[in-house]
Amino acid sequence: MAARVESHVTVIYELDDIARAAHAVAGRPPLRLWVGQPALWEAEVPGIYLAVSDPHGDLSRFRAAALGASEAAFQPHITILHRDSVASIEQVDQAWSSLRAERFDAELTVGELVVYELVDDVWQSAARLHFA
Repeated sequence: MAARVESHVTVIYELDDIARAAHAVAGRPPLRLWVGQPALWEAEVPGIYLAVSDPHGDLSRFRAAALGASEAAFQPHITILHRDSVASIEQVDQAWSSLRAERFDAELTVGELVVYELVDDVWQSAARLHFA
């Protein structure tokens, strides 16, 4: 059975050094992000996400401290329907048709980061990091 991926906010795609990320979180205020419009991952099995932007530079500063470099091609996002959890293309079509015209335009505050790792086809929490 494939791993089910629940909805979540992705601020870093791959994290190699949890201790460095914990240090980057320590004493810093929560991340202030902006949620915009839905988007569709164009792939054989598509997914749906909400675009997330960084109007205050909070995420950019955190990522630089946690990673030491930026992932220029990475798009922070809120996953609504992950491609690994799609049961059918009809499911994607139905979800997309109900969401595509929405625009959320809302601030999102991230006070906790959960680092997940895939172990034996199951997503497990490897660490929980709390902003000040």
